[in-house]
Amino acid sequence: MERKPIRNTILASLTIGALALTALPASANRPVDTVKEPVETHCVVTVVDDTDGVLTTGPETCFDTEKEVDAYINGGGRTGMSVARSGSNTIGRHYKNTGYVGSSITIIGTTCAGGVWWPTGSWNNNIESSRHYCGGSPTRFYDSSSCSGNNKPIYSQKSSLGWMNNKTSCVRYG
Repeated sequence: MERKPIRNTILASLTIGALALTALPASANRPVDTVKEPVETHCVVTVVDDTDGVLTTGPETCFDTEKEVDAYINGGGRTGMSVARSGSNTIGRHYKNTGYVGSSITIIGTTCAGGVWWPTGSWNNNIESSRHYCGGSPTRFYDSSSCSGNNKPIYSQKSSLGWMNNKTSCVRYG
């Protein structure tokens, strides 16, 4: 009774299987549920015109930290970047998460006397907390892009917009 062919076949199969496993990339050994953390960004938009109560803003200038945003607003910033418009004030700072964490967007302009900002891109319907900088005038968060209907007014910092979390399509300052 000759068993060598079966034994050789089994050994060959095991050897090929072992070689195949060692050839797999390291990423194949990671668990399937591993999720890459999203990158935080902290952006500034400058009001360039406020005709008829509509805030026309320039492009977003983004940084890795809020500290860099504050330096930019106060006249500093990265080499080669223009500084914020002279005389600008922070009108509002909004966050994608409750508790003032996660990505942020800061609106700067010369006055809190009123105006409407429409969150665009990843900011539309994606604000959960906000810092208020307009004194006694409220900042109102609307779930309608026409700035009408249901709204959440804030008169101070709000670590959560509550029922308005991730529903804001229009922000009215002052």
